[in-house]
Amino acid sequence: MPTRREIVQGGLLTLVFGTGFALSCACHAQAHRARHKYGCVLSPDDATLFMDERTDARLYISGNEPMIPRSGDRDFDLALAHTLAAVSEKLEALPSFAYYDDYDGANAYATPKVRMNNADGTVLFGQRLLSRLMSGTESPEVAVAAVCAHEFGHILQFKRGLDRVVGVGQPTVKRVELQADFFAGYFAGARKLERPNFPAAVFAMTQHSFGDNMVNHPGHHGTSEERGAAIAKGFEAAYREKCTLAQAIQISTNYVAGL
Repeated sequence: MPTRREIVQGGLLTLVFGTGFALSCACHAQAHRARHKYGCVLSPDDATLFMDERTDARLYISGNEPMIPRSGDRDFDLALAHTLAAVSEKLEALPSFAYYDDYDGANAYATPKVRMNNADGTVLFGQRLLSRLMSGTESPEVAVAAVCAHEFGHILQFKRGLDRVVGVGQPTVKRVELQADFFAGYFAGARKLERPNFPAAVFAMTQHSFGDNMVNHPGHHGTSEERGAAIAKGFEAAYREKCTLAQAIQISTNYVAGL
């Protein structure tokens, strides 16, 4: 009987290298998508605006794994497949994953909307965001992994109902977003234990760069300092304290409640 990791990793590698699909940009007229207040979390209704646009980048196959269109870089595709399998295992969350045309602003999203059999939700990664991150000079593929881990953190929240617990009564999405950052840091710490040379600091640098100072805006994700600190807290929970996921969930819930 194959393990969950073998199923996930095997499926992702098959989809990256064993399909004829390629990542392509939308060539049709691009409709305006209304901005919403939920940051990088999409409601099922909002998700339909992204998923129903018919491009190769949004095609899904029916099965146990999501389809990941090729980026055009074989080494990157291989690394991403392995990383997503590892994130899925550490966070015990298995979303479908696809790129989308983020023509209205570089971004990535997580949504509880299910577009793959047995998935826990869906993660959509913007093509422009991918290009932006991959143009960086400091381990760009790890920066991509940091964003993916953050979005998988949201999928964990949806699966366990944590977004409702930490977000109840809040005027902004900050607590929800910082808990997702904590989970990304938790993955980075677990990865560092397995691979001592893993540049975990890139996770903190990446999320730090996405901080904002719109503290009264409903979509406020946290300042740069708060986002970097949340990554560090998650990292410590895995790397120093060797916490289980259940323990990390409790620690993260208490942590963001105090912010």
